[in-house]
Formats: sequence, structure tokens, C-alpha cells
Amino acid sequence: MKEKFPTIAICGIGSVTVTILHAFHQNKVPFKILCQNQMRLDSLKEKPIQFKGPNGITTSINLADHLTLIQDCKHQFDFIILGCKNQSLNDYLSITDKFLNSDGKWILIQNGFPESYYPSLGNKLIGGVVGWNTQVLQDGTYFQSNHGSLIIGGIQQIKLNPIWISLLNPWIEVIITESILGYRWHKLAINAIINGLAASKQISLGELFLNIEGRREAICILSEIKNLMDHLNIKEGVVPGSFPIKKLGDGIGALPNWIRHLILIFLGLKYYKIRTSMVQDLDNKRKTEINYINGEVVKIAKLENISVPWNTRILNQVLKIESEF
Repeated sequence: MKEKFPTIAICGIGSVTVTILHAFHQNKVPFKILCQNQMRLDSLKEKPIQFKGPNGITTSINLADHLTLIQDCKHQFDFIILGCKNQSLNDYLSITDKFLNSDGKWILIQNGFPESYYPSLGNKLIGGVVGWNTQVLQDGTYFQSNHGSLIIGGIQQIKLNPIWISLLNPWIEVIITESILGYRWHKLAINAIINGLAASKQISLGELFLNIEGRREAICILSEIKNLMDHLNIKEGVVPGSFPIKKLGDGIGALPNWIRHLILIFLGLKYYKIRTSMVQDLDNKRKTEINYINGEVVKIAKLENISVPWNTRILNQVLKIESEF
């Protein structure tokens, strides 16, 4: 008997959602892409997406049969994946609300703590923490540089459908958790250095981590977040392929300093040319998500009366660069 797939829509096409739809494409999972205007639909229909995986194989994905204008959509879905930045999330929730069936769920794959901004929607939200990096190359190809995972967890102890494992594996490892918050904090800390710190200097990860001052600053930023997590009794969930913040930040459980520097040097060598998403935003004079990364650390620390000068400095530096656009 053929397995019945849930109905799935994606609203917002970017590096993260293209990686997900690549897995759907390979596994022959049906999905729809909700386009907000005809121009966007036409651009996606005009030519297939080129996706290069970490195995070096490039796949051509024709989206023509998956596209629909939001105003023309007549269907409701079990899941809607929202692929937008945090600052647009409220709008995306509003425009897709009528397309969610009565038991449907939104999947939020944004950075930071997007679910915390919508407590009234708690039973309709699934948190998704992304453990891969996908860049857009100069020729327009989407390049996934590392094998990654998607950690998903229901808010308010929602039981998740285990079918997600078969929908995305083996292209994306799926981890279903009841403790999504611990993974959110871990990813926030990693983003605070590879996005926030790198953006404050507008440099690649190689330029950042092969410089001793850059590594020292990264460790200071991680130490502040580790201290805040300890204060809040947050149990860290480590994204596969990443490294525990409790071992990288100062204090109890920290590795020797020279090993921590060695780990960051290895990251710098492995991702030498990578300019992460926030750096690319500044390169293209776009507003970043700094308020939802280092800014979240600053906001929560202020409520807890804890000093986080390094994260505050990064927040202010990136906001200053944005103000000069």
C-alpha cells in the first residue's frame, strides 16, 4: 500500500527552503510553493533551480508544477513551512493562515526564538532548527556545503508525526525532540559568532577564525551566552556536526584554551571562503537579523540583569553599519 503523504506548502523560497524542497524532490514528496505575486511565480517558473549537494552532485529542480499564487490557492495544508526572515514572520503567518487546515501546523525555521513572539499560536507551531549551510553561488546555483540535520520540536509538548523522518532522509537527517529550546539556544550561540561577529567585521569565516583576535572575541561571545544559559537552566541541545557551547565558552566544562582555538581554526579552514547570510546581507545593503540573534541575547540578559558587553558591542556595530545604508 502506498504511503499517504501529508499536504505540505512552502511560503518563502531561499537557501534553507530550497535545501528542504531538494529533499522533497529526491523523495518524490508532493508539495506546493505559495507565491505572493506573479513576478515571483514567473521567475521561479522560468528556469529550474540548480542545487549542488555536499556530495558534489548538481540536481536540476523544475518547480513549474509546484507553483501557485496565494490569491489563486484553493487548498488547505497539514503543514506550511515559512521560509522568511524574522522581521517578515508576522506577515507570512497572516497571509497563510487561511491555508492551514484545522489541525495544521506552521513550521518556523527562523533563527532565534520565533515561537516566543506568538504565544497564542503555541499549539499550531513547530520549531525547526537548521543544521546545514547553503549558499548561493555566483552562477545562481544553491550549494549545500555540509551534510546537515533538521531538528523539529512541537511547542507546548505537541506530538510530532514521525513521517518527517521518511520525508527528508537521507538527504536531511531529521531529529524529533521534545526539547527544541535547548537546540534553539545552541544554534543562537553559533549564529552569534558566525553571523553576528563575522557581520560586524564584514569578513569570511576564514578571515575571522584564522585571526587570533577574532577567535578570542568569539570565545568571549560564547562565554556570555553559556553563562546566560546556565542562569536560565537551559539544557543545551547540540546540533549534529556542531560543538557544545559548554565546552567552547569559559567556565565549568570548558576545554583547554588551546583546544578551543584549534577548533575555531579548523572551522576557519573548512569554511574559509564562506560569507555567511548576515555578511551577505550587509554586502548587499540589506537589513539583517541581528536583533534576533545577538539582540536576543542582549534583550534576555537585560531582563535577567546580567551583563553581556560583547554581544551588546556586536549588536551595536551591525546596527551602525545598517544605519549607513
